[in-house]
Amino acid sequence: MTSFSRSSAPSRLAGVPLALLLLAVAGCGPKDGVKEYNAGQAAYETRSLEKAEKLFEKSLRYAPESVDALVMLARVQCDLGKMTEASETIAKAVELQPDAVDAALLDAEIAFYLNDYARAVKRFTDVAEDASAGAEAQSLGWTGIGIVEMSCEHRDLARIALLRAIRLDRRNPSARYHLGLLYRGDSFGYLDAALEQFEIFVRLGEKADPRAVHAQRTIIPGIKEDITRRAASRKGADRRDSAASAAALSKAAAAMKKGNYKTARVEYEAAYKADVLSYHAALGLAKAWEKIDSSNSGRQRTLDWYKEACSLKPSAISTFLAAGELAARIGQHATAAELYSRAVAANPSDISAIDGLIRALRKTGKGDIANAYQRYREFVTVRKAK
Repeated sequence: MTSFSRSSAPSRLAGVPLALLLLAVAGCGPKDGVKEYNAGQAAYETRSLEKAEKLFEKSLRYAPESVDALVMLARVQCDLGKMTEASETIAKAVELQPDAVDAALLDAEIAFYLNDYARAVKRFTDVAEDASAGAEAQSLGWTGIGIVEMSCEHRDLARIALLRAIRLDRRNPSARYHLGLLYRGDSFGYLDAALEQFEIFVRLGEKADPRAVHAQRTIIPGIKEDITRRAASRKGADRRDSAASAAALSKAAAAMKKGNYKTARVEYEAAYKADVLSYHAALGLAKAWEKIDSSNSGRQRTLDWYKEACSLKPSAISTFLAAGELAARIGQHATAAELYSRAVAANPSDISAIDGLIRALRKTGKGDIANAYQRYREFVTVRKAK
């Protein structure tokens, strides 16, 4: 199943006086369900789910209004695939304590598994927008929203939710994991950004987490192989001459400094021909053509070289911004949106990238998505000011 939270089990024993706890430990306390609850927790930690289910049920016979026991029973039932029972159990917890964050998050998760996406989003949103819940809980709420939106193939809404989750809690492994999945998929295909998220996820996650093991052993090596394969598949990549490229780049830089842009262009062309994976050669060609030819065809050639440079270095924010600005200036707003979108992937806090993406989306008639990014932009600004 999809993992929505960092830890499924509540860590507290709400409403249990210390004296009763001490009596329970001594074995002479009243039948308040605490002993059974603790045993259920221990069973759950070892994934003895059937045993945990019976223990939580027994705990509730002694303390039928224990919200913690109800939440844990619903969690176990959910993990066992008993969704109808889990839904009924969590409903009791919510009725007893409507503002309980653990109950709200699990209620949303169960709704998601039952394909009730509208309720899932509403319940996750209840937590995500509740400032009193705390940043960590809010982050889990946004993570849940992101997962639901991913399932509905709403790629931008999912991305915005996951970015908000990470901004609230940079150590949220589930948000990192799902953003990595989103960036790796066909809807985005941002391999470098996906790799970054999975590597952070592995560092944050528990070593025993099957997802962390799978990411480390399979996903990350697979992404690295895909990146290498893409580079190797470029025409001429097997005939690279780094030394010749470096020599031409040095001549080109000198020519640019003197304002000899045509000479610089020739040298940048030589540098790129010698090494088709040279970001600096591609970027130099973009800047040289920008100086030489301001005609429509010249600006298109400039844009093409900017795009080539971007593809060679996905972390080059300034290059993406320059390319996006040029694309927008010559009326290629869909291209501008993609360039700005990749810049946001490289740096989700870059206001210029977010603003450029919003403008480009509006120009392409995607006002609703632009509005969603605008709300994220305002959230980024507020968070930066703190």
